[in-house]
This record gives sequence, C-alpha cells and structure tokens, in this order.
Amino acid sequence: MMISFPFKSMRAGQKEIADAVENAINNREKLIVQASTGMGKTAAVLYAAIKKAKEKDLKVLFLTAKHTHQNIVYETMRKINSVSSDKVSFAGVTGKRSMCLFENEVEPSLFIEFCRAVREQDMCDFYSNTFTKNKDVKPKAIEALSSGISDSKSVMEAARNFELCPYELSLLNAKQSTLVVANYSHAFDPGIALGFTIRTGIDPGKTILVVDEAHNLPSKILDMNSFSISQRILEKAYSEATIAGYSDIALKIDKIIGSLRSITKESAIDIRDSFIETDMQKLEEIVKFHEKGYNIPSTFILKNFVEKLLSVKEEDIIYVSIDDKGNRKINVNSLDPANYSSGVMDAFYSSVLMSGTFRPIEMFSSLLGIEDSKSLEVEGDSQQGNRLTVIDKAVTSKFSSRDEQYSKIAEEIDSIMNSAKHNMIFFFPSYFFMERVYSRSTLKDKITLEEKNMSRDRKAEIMDKLSYSSAVLFAVINGNFSESIGVKNNMVKLVGIVGIPFEPPSIKLKAMQIYYDRKTGSGFEYAQVLPTMIKVMQAAGRGIRFTGDRCAIVLMDSRYDTPIFRKYLPDDVLIVNENPSQIIKEKGFDK
Repeated sequence: MMISFPFKSMRAGQKEIADAVENAINNREKLIVQASTGMGKTAAVLYAAIKKAKEKDLKVLFLTAKHTHQNIVYETMRKINSVSSDKVSFAGVTGKRSMCLFENEVEPSLFIEFCRAVREQDMCDFYSNTFTKNKDVKPKAIEALSSGISDSKSVMEAARNFELCPYELSLLNAKQSTLVVANYSHAFDPGIALGFTIRTGIDPGKTILVVDEAHNLPSKILDMNSFSISQRILEKAYSEATIAGYSDIALKIDKIIGSLRSITKESAIDIRDSFIETDMQKLEEIVKFHEKGYNIPSTFILKNFVEKLLSVKEEDIIYVSIDDKGNRKINVNSLDPANYSSGVMDAFYSSVLMSGTFRPIEMFSSLLGIEDSKSLEVEGDSQQGNRLTVIDKAVTSKFSSRDEQYSKIAEEIDSIMNSAKHNMIFFFPSYFFMERVYSRSTLKDKITLEEKNMSRDRKAEIMDKLSYSSAVLFAVINGNFSESIGVKNNMVKLVGIVGIPFEPPSIKLKAMQIYYDRKTGSGFEYAQVLPTMIKVMQAAGRGIRFTGDRCAIVLMDSRYDTPIFRKYLPDDVLIVNENPSQIIKEKGFDK
C-alpha cells in the first residue's frame, strides 16, 4: 500500500503541515493549521489525512463552506491517485435541493417537506428508480454506482443518464468511499448531520474530519442553528389551524401575531413559553390535514420553528426585525458556536481545521470550544517579499470624523492610483461610504463601482475588466468581491481596505457582546473585532491566491495600529503617518 504526495516535491511549509496532520491523527487530536494562501495547504492536509486513513482503516470527511470550493479537493485527490499505487475512492455530496432533478418551484424552507411528500406519494420517479418500497437499492442504481462516479458533477451526469435521485446516489457512493467531500452542514447542522452520517456509513469515531476555510466555521454554525418565521407565515398558519379545527393552536398563534403587530422597531420578544411539547403532535395533524400533492402548508414551517424553539438555549436571543416594507419576522439567533462545534469535533477520531485567516489562533479555539487543540502557523518562503502590508494612519472611518475624512481618503486613493500603474481594489465599509469617497475623487473615469444586487453577468464583466492593466474597482466588504472571487494570474496587485467595517448596531450584536463579556471578559473583541478582522483579512487576501503572486495591502485607518487590531495582522506590517504611495513605490510594489 502506497499513498504518494501529488507533486514532485513538497514546497516550503507543506512537509511541516503534513507531519503535523499525521501526528495529530496518530494521537487522535484536534489540529488548527494557519497557513498562507497559495502555499498548497489543501494538498498537504489531504495527502496526510488520506495516508493515515488508509493505514488505520478510517474514512475522511472533508468539509467546505460552499460546494464550489469542493473542486480543488477533487482535483487534488485525482492527482494523488495518479501517482499512488493504492487508489482511493472518493465521493462528493452537496445539498439535496441543489441536486434535485424533480422540477419544482418550492421555497427553500419548504423543500425538505416537499421532497418527503412527493416520495411518500410515489410522485418522484427518480427516487422510485433508486429504491424499492423496502428501501433496497435497485439494480439500475447499483449499475450507476459501478460506472466510476466520484464528484458531484459525475453523480449528476449518472443520475440523469440512469434517471435516479442524485442526492440518494451521492449518499450511496459516499458509503463505499474512503474520502467524502461535503458541506459544513453535513456535520454541524443538527437537522442534517445525524441522517447524513447514518446514510453514508460515517462513524465519527472512525473518521478524520477536515474543515477547509475554517475561519468561516463559527459564523456558519451560528447561521445553521438560528431560525426565523415571518408574520405572513404565522397568519397563514392561524387560518390553517382554524380550518382544521384546532382552536387552541390558533389561539396561541393569534397571541403571537398580536404581539408582533404592537412592535414598531427591532426589539426583543418573549415567546419561549408560547408552545409546549404536546403541541407538536397537533401541528403535525394540521400539516397532514392541509397537505395535498405539491401543496405544503405554512403550518409545516411553524412546526419546524416550534420544534427548534422548544430546545432553544438560555443564552439564545429572540427578537423581532422589521424590513423597509414593514414586514415583521421573529428571529431566534444562537450566540455561541462552541455549543455545537465542541461536541461534534470531540466525536471524530481526529479533526483538522485549516485557513489562511486564523490569527490569533487561541481566539478561534476558544470560540469553537476546542481549547485542547494543537496549533501550527506556517508561512511559506514564497510569501516573503511578495506581500507588503501598510497601515495608513493619516485617515480613519471613525463616525465622528467621517465628513472631513471622505475628501482626505479620496485624495490618498487618487495619489495611490497615480503612483501605481496596475489593477487594484479598494474595499469600503458600506455602499454609502464608498459613494461619498467616489464623489470626491478626481479620477472617477478610471474607477468602476460595485453595484448593489449585481447580476452574475455584470460581476463577470467587472472581473474581465480587472484582467487588463490599470483597472480600479471600488467594492464593499461583504459584497460581491470580498471573498471567493476568481482572481487569477496575479491580476490584482494592490488591495486597499478603507476604514474598519464593523457590523451595524443591532439587538443581536449587543446580546452577543453581553454574552461574551460574561463568558470571557472580552465581549467587544469576540462580538465585533474578531468577525470584522476576518472580513478584513479575507478581503486583503484577494491579491495573493497562488505561489509567486505579489500584492500590496493598504489598511486605511489609524485604528489598525492599536493592540486589539494589530494581533490579527502579519508581523511585518509597516506604519506610515502620511500617504502610503511613497512607500509602495520604494518597496517596488508600484509596478
């Protein structure tokens, strides 16, 4: 048996990563890997994990934040197989809804119930072609499994050819594979994870967990374990309960609707005791009363909401939000990802979390409840001299100084544009802030502005423009361009972060800060600084995607040079008290 590294030799840092991963697996430990973008950490981690999995007869579950991020894992695994005497089977699994071949226009929140309904009523031929009524795999599905399927694309092709359910086919393929590539939700969403592990034969105690781009994990876990229901759905559920003859349930719903109507701004609402366990059966009966064919009643959404509400944690916040049109919604938000992540990772044989944005590591381990984890920080030799990070102390986005600063920031950006003749992106805290600076620029004709609600074609058009020299893009943090954009061939050589993009004040943010003040004594840092700096460093990383890329990063706010922010930045950051264009030129990053 022989698993080989997919390239002729390991680059600087890759051997260190692979050795650390092997050691963590040998000792059944958790490992956090902070490694620079472009140094090949995916290849190093995957190689070591697969090697150990084959030695110890384990599986590997490799999780990504988005299904589009799975392609690099598939490519790397194919390269490993091409140079190894022992071939490794692998499978890709994405969301059930995204793989569905059954034509439908069902709302995302109703899809799971829609899928169940059409299966139980024998209305889905794709599912019926995959399993018998006794849940045995049909010969056609067995033939598809033997056709060489692996990643999600090949599963979809086989499912179309054999007229099978793609999601079920991907689970069957995962059951017979050593490596399973899936989404965060397949391990960290309680409503998905249990069924997924059972259906794929994944025993966490015999599986190595790998989490890619794991700086996203805390926020993704909170999103997965937060839920909401709109006033419109409650009003429909009230009508359904009344028609079905459940006046007691209708009365409970009506009481909540009354409370909602009395609320005129974002505020907390207490509905924890609005329903009890015995109401779940009644809600299920209302759903069945109204469920016919493709019709999924609104009470189904309420039933799911109540089921989660009954197990809500004490520290979770429940509040009402109101949109611009006056539509009200009840939100239940989790505040602590450690409530979910620590138990999940404890269950696996070993866990490896990797990212290029993990500083300071101890904060991430605390946030995820894995303080017992080991850590490794690696920066490849290729990054030395290829990155210039500058803090510009001459400007700030501090609210009290903004009016006078718009012109100053525009002036500094104009100076940078005049001195550096290559593509650059400047990220702003908001569209409002971006437009104020743009209006004061003397070089408007050279600047492309990101637009709200951009179409895919318009985004592609702007990316194409960046492939030519001297293009300048003004964009927004958390917008279309701050993460997961296809920057290739080192086409962006300067990234500016204008200001500090704190999340706007909200009840949720205030509750999180209070919670972490009580838990750690550092509520402001956990609730505001850490999430903000993750966004900043991800946006800053748009310029260096591959080995050999060169990029200047300009942090345009004096507050970055304070201890609470500096700990997130590279050690070699430079400070300037005036326009940074001169130092960019001196260091050779103007060409």
